[in-house]
Amino acid sequence: MKRLIPVTSLLLLASLPRLAAQETAPTPTPTPRPEMVDLRFLRFKISAGDLPSAESILEVHKAAKGEDAEYVYGLAWLARGAVLVEDWPAAARYAKAARATAMSGLGTPAVWENNSEAQYALGTAIEVEAQALVHEGKKAEALRFLDKSSRELEGAPYNLRARISKRRNQIDLVGRPAPAIKSEDVVGPAYSGLEALRGKPVVLYLWWEACGDCKMQAAAFQRTVEKYVPKGVVFVAPTRYYEDATERSAEKAKIEKSWKETYGLADTVAAPISDEAMLRYGVSATPTFVFVDRKGVVRQYLPYRMTEERLAAEIEALLRSPS
Repeated sequence: MKRLIPVTSLLLLASLPRLAAQETAPTPTPTPRPEMVDLRFLRFKISAGDLPSAESILEVHKAAKGEDAEYVYGLAWLARGAVLVEDWPAAARYAKAARATAMSGLGTPAVWENNSEAQYALGTAIEVEAQALVHEGKKAEALRFLDKSSRELEGAPYNLRARISKRRNQIDLVGRPAPAIKSEDVVGPAYSGLEALRGKPVVLYLWWEACGDCKMQAAAFQRTVEKYVPKGVVFVAPTRYYEDATERSAEKAKIEKSWKETYGLADTVAAPISDEAMLRYGVSATPTFVFVDRKGVVRQYLPYRMTEERLAAEIEALLRSPS
């Protein structure tokens, strides 16, 4: 007598080849839609110390848009994010990738106009590579790398060159004699150079009249000046011309107006105008503070805004430093 196979079993047998094919066939990879990719989220993840998620965001961006101008910007942020979480191998890897991609995008010779992402990425990459070398105990190699980068980028925009100087100063300026500040012009009282101030503690406030952070710093800085000038501290406020050379007289007028109205220091603190000094002190971001002891040696180099309390603490330490 024949055994009858249930209908359900026949249906199952019939479906086996199809199921096998489905199991062995590769799953197609969905392509992200470009409008879903937003590198702002990469920066949010970096700010939260979440490097793996930031890496994933850039991977998705690359799949959707390729290695476009934003991609090199993202590489630079991954390099900076790796420093934040102290993943130094990743920091060095992303910095080198960002530098290579940025240089490729800029071309030979480099075209700086309309390449702001590549400019930013290149500056970040150079800074992070130097930081990674210092972390490995290779300070001398880091300084050579920064010096070589400065020479190679001599014709680059000011801000990129200043970033390299800033990083060098953060690594090696403290404990060194303060670089000279030779003025092209001056606002406020007469200025004779740092050499004339030996024997006195000096605070350098490097600023820009149009800088928002500088304007927000103004009140605390003015009160600090008023408090410490009677104690023998000398304040000097270098700046530079940021506009076209043909606009120098108009720009100086704006500097004078700001120094008088925003800071109220036109009669008490000299503001020498020197492009060379601002570059040497690495003023890619304003304000920048430098604290110089009575012997003319830099005791602190701080390229950012400060509270009145922190300013006071640094100046008190300066006053306690040996004569």
